[in-house]
Amino acid sequence: MCIDPTKIDRPLETCEALVAEQKAKIRQLEEDLHQQRELCQKLEAQVKAVENASFSGSVTEFDSTEDDRIQLIASLEKSQEMYRTLIKHYPNGSVFLFDRDLRYTLIDGQGLAVVGLSKELLEGKTLWEVSSPEDLPLFETTYRAALAGKENTFEYKYGGRVYSTTIAPVKNDREEIFAGMVVTQDITEKKQAEIALEEIKNQLEIKYQKRTEDLKTANDQLQEEILSRWRAEKALRESQEQLELFFSQSLEGFFFVMLDEPVNWDDTVDKEKVLDYVFANGRVTKANDALIAQYGGIREQFIGRTLDSLFSRNFTGGREIIKQFFDEGRIHIENDNRKFDGNIIWVEGDYICIYDSPGRIVGYFGVQRDISARKKAEATLRDSEERFRATVEQAAVGITHPDETGRYLRVNQKFCEIVGYTASELLSRTWMDVTYPEDIDADLKQNKKLFAREIDSFKMEKRLLHKDGTVVWVNITVSLIQEPLSGAIYNVVVTEDISDRKKTEAALKESEERFRQLAENIESVFWMINVQPQEIIYISPGYEKIWGRSCADLYANGRFFADSLHPEDRERVIANLTRQIESEDEIEYRIVRPDGKTRWIRDRAFPIRNQADRVYRIVGIAEDISERKQAEKTIGESEERFRQLAENSQDCFWLISAEFTDLLYLSPAYEQIWARSREELYADPLKFMEWVHPEDKPLLQEAIRRVLQGESTSTEYRFFRSDGTMHWLCDRAFPIYDESGKIYRIAGIGEDISERKFTEARIQAALREKEVLLKEIHHRVKNNMQIISSLLQLQAQYIEDEPTLALFEESQTRIHAMALIHEQLYQSQHLDRIDLPPYVENLVANLYQSFGCGNTSIQFNLKVDPIYLNIETAIPCGLIINELVSNSLKYAFGSNLAGEITIEFQEINHHQFHLTIQDNGCGFPAEFDVENTETLGLRLVRMLAYQLEASIAIDSQCGTCYTLIFQELNYRQRI
Repeated sequence: MCIDPTKIDRPLETCEALVAEQKAKIRQLEEDLHQQRELCQKLEAQVKAVENASFSGSVTEFDSTEDDRIQLIASLEKSQEMYRTLIKHYPNGSVFLFDRDLRYTLIDGQGLAVVGLSKELLEGKTLWEVSSPEDLPLFETTYRAALAGKENTFEYKYGGRVYSTTIAPVKNDREEIFAGMVVTQDITEKKQAEIALEEIKNQLEIKYQKRTEDLKTANDQLQEEILSRWRAEKALRESQEQLELFFSQSLEGFFFVMLDEPVNWDDTVDKEKVLDYVFANGRVTKANDALIAQYGGIREQFIGRTLDSLFSRNFTGGREIIKQFFDEGRIHIENDNRKFDGNIIWVEGDYICIYDSPGRIVGYFGVQRDISARKKAEATLRDSEERFRATVEQAAVGITHPDETGRYLRVNQKFCEIVGYTASELLSRTWMDVTYPEDIDADLKQNKKLFAREIDSFKMEKRLLHKDGTVVWVNITVSLIQEPLSGAIYNVVVTEDISDRKKTEAALKESEERFRQLAENIESVFWMINVQPQEIIYISPGYEKIWGRSCADLYANGRFFADSLHPEDRERVIANLTRQIESEDEIEYRIVRPDGKTRWIRDRAFPIRNQADRVYRIVGIAEDISERKQAEKTIGESEERFRQLAENSQDCFWLISAEFTDLLYLSPAYEQIWARSREELYADPLKFMEWVHPEDKPLLQEAIRRVLQGESTSTEYRFFRSDGTMHWLCDRAFPIYDESGKIYRIAGIGEDISERKFTEARIQAALREKEVLLKEIHHRVKNNMQIISSLLQLQAQYIEDEPTLALFEESQTRIHAMALIHEQLYQSQHLDRIDLPPYVENLVANLYQSFGCGNTSIQFNLKVDPIYLNIETAIPCGLIINELVSNSLKYAFGSNLAGEITIEFQEINHHQFHLTIQDNGCGFPAEFDVENTETLGLRLVRMLAYQLEASIAIDSQCGTCYTLIFQELNYRQRI
């Protein structure tokens, strides 16, 4: 046995040295703390003196001169600064001064930064502003106690550290308490050292007691060993003789391999070089007969062989084995070797290293057995098990081995696929875990009988739960197996997935139910008859509705429903039924109901064959097609009417496929309109595009695209007849949809509109001539008005009477207002409407110029909406604006010649207008009666407002404001 001296516990002296070291540290900490406390006390006394000096109203107590007082104050300030510096550098703690309001007046010290605080954060704040709710009662009590003269010292934890805290009163030289002081000292390391010292003391006491007990026990053992050693030597001699006998006579192979020189095997040596030495110098020194017999040789062949020769067949593998062996000190292995004759032998061995007293390897001892027969049997068993496993794994059914508790011992891949779990997942489950809950009890009862040997096996259908939660139907066969060697008892369960069969059965049942529901709820008649003998097997309830006869009577007679057939169709229907025995067929016939009415029936029949391919039944479905027959008749009549209409209409009817490849119908009117043969288009339906005017082809192509998208179109285009003349055609096209909603036909009607187009062209030419003539008339009217205005101006030159001259000028402006309308009409594209904004601008500009306002400060504000008025409405409006603006220019501003005139013209509703003309002048005189005035201008305004059917309001509170609301006048009939 090897002992590692490095694993022995530290001796007692080491523990004592550690204790002494910790005690020295604690003493040093206590001395530091004592010094810091003395410093705090001195600091406290100095602070008191400084505070007393600061709070004293005079220094008369010192009985000194004024210079002495100044010097003393400087000294005190210097001393106070020094104490503040001392407090700031107070080591491992901090100092707090607070007043009677518990407000901090001085805070400093190196300990503040350790816990994330600063003097700026705390100075000037009260205790309640900085203390946490749980600490506030303690500090408030001790602070007030200090202010009452009581000093307190306690330990306080903050920020994960321990502080020795002293709260004491601060007195002045008259022994009056005017403040309190808090001195904190970080004693975390001291507390930790005290705890560590206590633990070391406890451990030292335990080791001391144990050492005392160990020494006593060792002393007793030493005495016992001395006594037993001589007994052991005697027993050893006897044992050695017995061991030698056992060594030589044992049936297992024993041997020793020894080295010429001991070797070290640790991290200080090159292990590869050591292995080289071991393989070259490790020799078999002793072996018993059983070992030599295993290799089929003689002693002389074996003794003295080196490891090189023993592992010559697998030298690399041998080195790895010896390396592992030396690392662990012992090894158990199975490996193959070679006999002396070259045959393979399998051996199982246990090998133990032999060490000398310094722990070096001197050799090893081995015990090995020949296991060739066992290896051969194991190989045979593995082959058998592998074949069995492959058979089980590749089986098309699930195979499992659950024990009596239901836990799976083995599962094959097919069963894993059935339930959706992996093999490792199933081996940690029971069959109950994957069984549908409602099926567990029945399976448990059968298993109980099986393990009680009441039955040999059982079969059942049950449901399993797939991993994804779905239900799997299976058919299981369960047998009981007991292994002959181990005696283990378990089930062999063969599981067949029958989910598809169950689904098929369910689908069949569902299909039968659907068939029953369909057969009983549709108007058609399902029927089934036997061929031999010919009899009714089933007929659906629709028979009673269509035939008007009872299904029960039909079953009772057992005959086919030939009695209800129309006499003219009976023979044909019976003959067709004979043909249906060999093939599918469809027939239409009439029946006569008991009420005498005739109905049309379409009957489709299908033969059913047996395994011998012989028809043994016929099934069919009969439906009432009377309405369809009537519809076909109606459609036939309608088609005939359409044909008559299309053949005799002057418009061209056409019908074409959606691909424009097949022209299905083209009425004879095409030949009259296009002067071409219909056969040309039947051969090539798109040939008509060649005769369309080039400018109209894109229009026609766009129409084709739109109609293919489902739109109805109406397109007018030009085409050339065969004689070269050009005609106009209005082609209306619309899509036709099939039952699925897809466009499969396009129909259309083409109308020759050449005469209408030519007439429209003549009308447009005449209209353009009339527009030119009307513009010329407006131009001449405007020129005539200008002549009248010029004549008035010439006449005014000979008038010296101012009132008369003013009348002439007013007449000129009125004529100009009307002339502007005619000027705008013949210059505009619209001969019936006046664009109001430019008309008002031109009218105001003319008035501005006529009244000579160029050198005045009169401003016009025009707010005219984009409005178009007819001439009946525009002329009165223009004259009203002319009169009212003229009045404002003449009378509103007097000699001041400054002001604003605002014109607003808005459309407040459809064809309802709001006109406002306002100035900020002097307004009407107080005695002026607006309603009864006889001035021409206002009389003219009232007349024009009456003509417009307008309401007029006049306000002269601030200047003068006229408001008119009116609607556009309708055109009077013109001849």
